Amino acid sequence: MFAILLTVSMFSQGFTMVSYGKSFITAFPEDLGYFYSNTSSRLKVTALYDGTSVDIFYNGSSTPTETISNILKGQTVTVVFSKSAEVYQLDYSTQSIRITSNKYIVVHSFSSTNFTITAISAQTNIVQPDENLGMNYLIPSLNYTTFLTTFGISQSTSWSPKYNSFRLIIINAKDTENNITIVKNISAQIQLVNFTIPSYQLIQLQADDSMMMVNSSHKIAVLLTHPCLDRTNYTCSMIINQILPVRFQGQNFVVPFVRGITQRQLFMTSNDKADLLSQYNTSLTPSSSGYLSLPDLNTRYVTASSNVSLKLIIPGLFIELIPENQFAACYMMPFYSNYQWAVVITKTDSRDQVRIGTAPFINPVWLEISNTQYSKTEIFLSRQLIVIWHPSSKIAVYVVETIGNTVFGGPAIPINEQPDPNGCMTPGEFVVGDQPLKWTESLAYCTNTQSQFACPINEDVQIEFIKQVNTKNVEGWIGLRRSLMTTAWYWQTNTTSASSSVNYIYWANGQPQDNTTELCASLSLNHTDDFKWKSAKCCEKKLPVCYKQPQILLPLTMSSTVYIP
Repeated sequence: MFAILLTVSMFSQGFTMVSYGKSFITAFPEDLGYFYSNTSSRLKVTALYDGTSVDIFYNGSSTPTETISNILKGQTVTVVFSKSAEVYQLDYSTQSIRITSNKYIVVHSFSSTNFTITAISAQTNIVQPDENLGMNYLIPSLNYTTFLTTFGISQSTSWSPKYNSFRLIIINAKDTENNITIVKNISAQIQLVNFTIPSYQLIQLQADDSMMMVNSSHKIAVLLTHPCLDRTNYTCSMIINQILPVRFQGQNFVVPFVRGITQRQLFMTSNDKADLLSQYNTSLTPSSSGYLSLPDLNTRYVTASSNVSLKLIIPGLFIELIPENQFAACYMMPFYSNYQWAVVITKTDSRDQVRIGTAPFINPVWLEISNTQYSKTEIFLSRQLIVIWHPSSKIAVYVVETIGNTVFGGPAIPINEQPDPNGCMTPGEFVVGDQPLKWTESLAYCTNTQSQFACPINEDVQIEFIKQVNTKNVEGWIGLRRSLMTTAWYWQTNTTSASSSVNYIYWANGQPQDNTTELCASLSLNHTDDFKWKSAKCCEKKLPVCYKQPQILLPLTMSSTVYIP
């Protein structure tokens, strides 16, 4: 047990998360909300660059079930799935959904029943890219009967026993067999449950308060769900919460007020059961079952004694709270109803700088959060896809929607980690040309395509390059060459820029060659060669590798829909 806990603690330091990527995996849990109504399951895929192509792999297919080509920057495509996409069995399944793309995208999930004005089961969920998945997850120790008792809800006597507990869906995110270990605490005794999941498949298990953590040999996605979470007045709504790996935990949280909610509880998940929460140096004592009742509906600031995850739990809705160390600079918000608003938390001294799209907020009503540096506002929104950002400070944004008496939503989608005064920016884009050219021709090619030579001047840029570029068993030119006069290497981004010295190197073994005939630098475009650099003769023909500067992201109103039976 000590070894398992130690592994968790090693990966729990945390860093800001962005939710774009080029590879995603998810599933649609069973939705019985409002008792077997017809349901709708869909993914919203938004491109961050022009010329984006997306492949959808469904139900164990090794070839794309659907391909969507030529998506524009800021354009959203809705992918609608049939009822058969829902994972209803407690066992292994091939019903995972994989999304891959040639360029960065964000993916948002929405499940609902066909609704009337007063009756709907609805849940949204950010589908995390593979980069944000992990191999160590702490599981909330939730007991369904205790949950109902906490909120004063009478449990239905007609349900099958399989509906009287939460569920855990574990999805293998890798094309290889994945070894899974579930750690349970049963009567103060640690028990390990071991099994394997085949490539890209999943398993759904009943979850209870004995589950502590899930460890794996390769990356997995973990969903906490219930097909029909009871609410008052004998209604129910499916819930879904994608659990984040332990490295995304934090210590300080701003707990927002959520419009339309009269009951709420906090639930903390941590590696150490002795962890405590406090507010303004006053300890907050949870109940014996772990729930922490909030005496009022005010926004508040709470601190944990170590890194934890914190959920705001409401009948029919779990909201994963954004820890202070995970605040970001720009968020995207897709919407699904006509009544939607954003909850924005920002530093008080710069709150007037918050922007929505290209404009400032119009007459926001700010509420300072006592004894903190933060203020909070709510803003009603009428557009279907927007961005909210701050030019100089990190913020937190939640999106909340209502249909009838149903409230759903959660954290908005973080796009930019660091503030940028220009706006909500797409990541810089690396582009590899199609035709081999000489080094000088490659420099001209990049300039003529409104970009510059790729210059991995530090480790961060090199890593970003590796993440973006698709594997090719060829070599490409970069903006690195050697001076004829001094033989020193320097960076050159275009024909007019000043040269710059080289402070970071990533040469392959034995490189660069120590001669004056190999004056230019290329890199391998193959993952197996680790994208290492090498010197080469400038007259050789290789693919040009260009870099397009980050651009302002403005979501487009145009959209399209595809259907997968």
